[in-house]
Amino acid sequence: MSRLKLFLTVFGLIFVLFGCSNQEEATESKGSVEEMSGGTENSSKSLANVEEMEIESDTAEISVANEFSSESRMVIYHGHIMFEVKNYLRARDEIQEKVKSMGGYVVESNYHEDMEGQLSGSMTVRVPKQDFQPLLDHLANREWKTIEQQTSGNDVTEEFIDLESRLKAKRVVEERLLGFMNKADNTENLLKISNELATVQAEIEQMLGRKQYIENQVEFSTISFHIQENSLSATIQGEDLNTWERSQKLFIETINTIIHLSSSVVIFLIGLSPLLLLFAICVGVIILYKKKSKKE
Repeated sequence: MSRLKLFLTVFGLIFVLFGCSNQEEATESKGSVEEMSGGTENSSKSLANVEEMEIESDTAEISVANEFSSESRMVIYHGHIMFEVKNYLRARDEIQEKVKSMGGYVVESNYHEDMEGQLSGSMTVRVPKQDFQPLLDHLANREWKTIEQQTSGNDVTEEFIDLESRLKAKRVVEERLLGFMNKADNTENLLKISNELATVQAEIEQMLGRKQYIENQVEFSTISFHIQENSLSATIQGEDLNTWERSQKLFIETINTIIHLSSSVVIFLIGLSPLLLLFAICVGVIILYKKKSKKE
């Protein structure tokens, strides 16, 4: 009997231990399942956030494209003109005054004087885009001789639309990162979000700078001038022959020539005066000798 009781006791202990082991495994399995469920739920939330951000970015791009579809094209205009004028300073001042009256400004201006005393130089101005062609028409009606004229336009509409789209998308990401940073529960996550936010904000600043540059280039057109003074130029067939200027120049050249010749003659006589004096004495002696010979 004692052996039977001992056997039943041992068997009972084994059964109890086995049952406890199964219960712990079931509990662990249940915890693992719950963890997997929670992880899946978090992953789903993250994917949902990413998809939502992508959808908002795409919506922003479509919105920008629709805004520009009904507007005029964004074009940067450039012009280059080469003039020949009678008076450089007068022409330069007239261009500057006209540009100022249109709300424009002078970017650069310089000139120099050549060996003949004539001036030439260049000037770069910027005027509002609506005054670009009117200014060219005004200058074409002046009495100045147009030697060369070039105009060009650079269409930046697509670049601007793309820039606006990417800027709005970055704004969406910036707002979402700010929301994540407010909800960050530990320092490590806060640092990661802060770094990502700093990168996004730097990209936004670069895009804003490029956007402002494009807008400024579109709103103000650029025109460069090269002005050559030629006050003594003569043309025919009804155009101004510059007769008075040419007469003045010829008169001055004639006076200069006479003075130069007179000076040369005086220098020649003074330089040869000893020989001329000796020659005069010889001639005088010969003349006196011939007169005495005739008297005898």
